Amino acid sequence: MKKITLSLFVVFICAAAVFAQSSNRTISVSGSGSVKVPADMAKLTFSVLTKEQTALDSVQNNAAKMNKVYDALKKIGISEDNISTSNYSLYQENYWKDGKDYPGLYVTSNNIIVVLDNVEKAGLVIDTAIGAGVNQMNGISFLVKDSKKALEQARILAFQQAKEKAELFAKEAGCKLGKVINIMENSGSYPVVREYATDAKMATANATTISAGQDSVTANVSVVFELK
Repeated sequence: MKKITLSLFVVFICAAAVFAQSSNRTISVSGSGSVKVPADMAKLTFSVLTKEQTALDSVQNNAAKMNKVYDALKKIGISEDNISTSNYSLYQENYWKDGKDYPGLYVTSNNIIVVLDNVEKAGLVIDTAIGAGVNQMNGISFLVKDSKKALEQARILAFQQAKEKAELFAKEAGCKLGKVINIMENSGSYPVVREYATDAKMATANATTISAGQDSVTANVSVVFELK
């Protein structure tokens, strides 16, 4: 009687192990989603460089030119809140002659950043700034002000793609898709930024036309489903 009981107990343990093993079957898939969004902000970086025989002259000349740039930008409707100094430096150049190093002119560099909520004004701002005294254009960046909604849509698309993959694989394997076991976002969307270098001399040749275009907000996920 004990042998029969023991045998039944062993059979029960084995059956439970098989059942547990089969109930823990899973499938892991990945999915990605992408949503196109128009760039609605622009960041422009300008510089005014001045070279003079003395440090004071260089600084004062630079300040006078930069004030003209600020005044010109304000006249076309750019708020002071959208203009900021990003870097300011003063140094003396050196030059090499006849095997010796000689002190040169004093160089003042004043960099400003202009942030625009209206991308269409970027061309006007460039032309205005250069016309007022800017002699170096460091570049333009385009970005999306609020990509939260687009990111949510991209995440939904990513999950849907992952689920469609899992359903296909499960069907081919003769199984059914069960509940979601785990979801991991591999990489979310980064701020949409596209940078362009601009030549100040080229910009003044004709009226500058700037096109922001569109960029993609993306999401990538890995999902683990139960298999029945």
